Amino acid sequence: MLVRSTSSDLRRRAKAVLAILCTLSGPALLPAQAANDIIAPWGAAAGTPAARADSLAAAGDTTRALAVLDSAVRRNPRDGVAWYYQGMYLWAQLGIKMRPNAYSNVKTVRMVSAADSSLRLAVNYAPDSARYYLALGRFSLKSGVPLTRAAARPQAKGGIEAAKRTGDRASLAVASDLAGMFSWRDYESLGNRGLAIDNRRLELGSGLFMRKDAKDVLMSFFKRIEPPTGQQSYDDALQHFRNAIDADSFNLRYSRHLYMALSAKDKWNELLDVASRRSVQFPLDYQARLARGLALHRLRRFAESKLAFDSALVLMDENEAERLTRFTRLLRPRSYDTRSAATDSTQFMALPADQRRGLEAMYWLMNDPLTLTAENELRLEFLARVTFADFRWTDEDLDMRGADTDRGDIYVRYGPPQRESTAKGDSYSEGDANVMLIWEYPTEIFFFDLSPSFNTAYVARPDLDYVNRVRSELPASFENIAVTNMMDTIPMRIARFRARGDSLDAVVAARVPLDSLVRNTPLDRVPVDFDFRIFDQFVRVQGMESMQGSYAPDSAAERARRTWTKRLGPGINVVRVEALQVDTRRAARGTVRLNAVSTSGFAMSDVLLGSKPSLAAGKTAAARWQDVEIEPNVGVLERGATLGLVWELYELTAKDGNGKYRVAISVERAERGGPLGFGFKALDGLGRALGRENKSPDTFTISFDRTAAATATLVEYLSLDMSAAPAGRYKLRVEISDLGSGKRVSRDTEFTVR
Repeated sequence: MLVRSTSSDLRRRAKAVLAILCTLSGPALLPAQAANDIIAPWGAAAGTPAARADSLAAAGDTTRALAVLDSAVRRNPRDGVAWYYQGMYLWAQLGIKMRPNAYSNVKTVRMVSAADSSLRLAVNYAPDSARYYLALGRFSLKSGVPLTRAAARPQAKGGIEAAKRTGDRASLAVASDLAGMFSWRDYESLGNRGLAIDNRRLELGSGLFMRKDAKDVLMSFFKRIEPPTGQQSYDDALQHFRNAIDADSFNLRYSRHLYMALSAKDKWNELLDVASRRSVQFPLDYQARLARGLALHRLRRFAESKLAFDSALVLMDENEAERLTRFTRLLRPRSYDTRSAATDSTQFMALPADQRRGLEAMYWLMNDPLTLTAENELRLEFLARVTFADFRWTDEDLDMRGADTDRGDIYVRYGPPQRESTAKGDSYSEGDANVMLIWEYPTEIFFFDLSPSFNTAYVARPDLDYVNRVRSELPASFENIAVTNMMDTIPMRIARFRARGDSLDAVVAARVPLDSLVRNTPLDRVPVDFDFRIFDQFVRVQGMESMQGSYAPDSAAERARRTWTKRLGPGINVVRVEALQVDTRRAARGTVRLNAVSTSGFAMSDVLLGSKPSLAAGKTAAARWQDVEIEPNVGVLERGATLGLVWELYELTAKDGNGKYRVAISVERAERGGPLGFGFKALDGLGRALGRENKSPDTFTISFDRTAAATATLVEYLSLDMSAAPAGRYKLRVEISDLGSGKRVSRDTEFTVR
């Protein structure tokens, strides 16, 4: 219950504690500093007690400043200016980030009471000072008590009326923004309200339903009110924010609140218009450019969005840019169990800065839908999510940045929910956290406890363990990006052979699904762009080849094979093959990450699969893999076809100038459930059968021994007659045993017969 205090009550309360407060020592902030985002107060007239106190406080003598103000209000209890300065100095002593619901001692409680009383007396004795209303309103919003915060609402209204009476446009802007935030808090807690059967609360901790059944239960047990609730509160907030900007277009806080309101309702065209105008009006305003980037991205104008985000990041200081783009937002969070091992986030932050930058660049490379386009749509989506979260859930009064809140964390990881609803909160909720916010995704659902007076929400307490498991199992998802849903896959197979020094030669075979790129296209010849790139572990391009082909839609399937041979450097390499039909924006992509392999000692290369191999023209023996003619493929054969194999063997143990080794080739069905049902033959380059057969119920193996002149590299090529093999997927293993040293090495791969 709120009790209205009279002016005499307020004076008595303030004076009763001022003697104690005057014993405090130490510097105090000036009123303008104490108010933080409050517009600086009118300067006190020269020679007045407020002016003398202001001078003393500026010199750091808070004790004498408070004593001067105490004497002034005792002589003239209706001196609104003196009361105002006294309230602001007391606020400064408390600190901007005071937490009245967690005071450490009685003296602090008395200081809060005296500051509150002083500011209220200032409003009573100077009703036409909008700034006094606003100072009292902001002071109330610093409280951790819901009823105290709610009491700031009439101060905002009083500030608007006083500012209009006096023509104080600066105060009108502050008061309008403050009133807008009150309407916004109403919208947050009342908007999209749903009702449960019998108007019951959704109690997560009551055993009402199993967490895994939450989505099914909500669909049958919870219905959202139609038309959606909260529209009037939303409209009021939006109008107040517009009024604030009309009165003071320079203030970034007001524009941020307008961006918040527009983006919350997906008003992307209007957001783009507002942000574009502000970008021209204020060229150094990075917030306006972030808002442009967000709007353009949601409108699928990716190239323009990239330019907007890039320009915003350039205008920021380094700390803000780092906070906004923090890569750990997408990694597994820190563990809540101190006994567990370090998670992705902690391991990542423990790495040297250069290595962190390299891993982050590699992550975005591996997740770039198309390098054929100038922009990385997934990274743009990440920037759009962080921007939206900062606009939507930042609370300046509580010094909270939106992307760092619980809602911001979930939004940045998984994107916008398909549906957002509010309902009566759990019975365990404390204070005014009596609203439950529900976010529904295609495969998940999240519950938040919403505190209406604070505009803050936290993951529902009984749901914390479940949400932590979700974030651990799936740290991030970009399924809401349409470009990823329209992307076809390019099957790829890569075989690596040792080259000079510590480098490798890679044979890359790809099967581009041209049919999906050109079908139903009203053209006689359809252009398709192809792109092949190799990136090293520092995400530098080490090889690139681009071309364009033109295909008839009815013959595209015959021209799907592509092959490249490129040199790889040491360490990790990433190979990407892409195809894009520009007119329809249909695309296909294949990406393979190749980890580092040894380039010295006994080993074998990867196994190159393809057509039936033979010696290249003019060669009498194969010294290296290039001496064998074979048409590489991705390991897909037609029934009745022959599968060619080529590999190299390195640094075999030599005895008496020769190396002896055993080759074992095994084939098994990838799908279990029955006998292999066929045999195969291993044929040398002349078509002669090789080896001894060994057949088990589900595996067929052929082995044979070889003796060859000792050299650093030996080349093997043969073909497998698979004419009797039924359609299906098969596992292939080639194992080499060095009979001189007893060492073994093998390569495993798969192929498909269709």
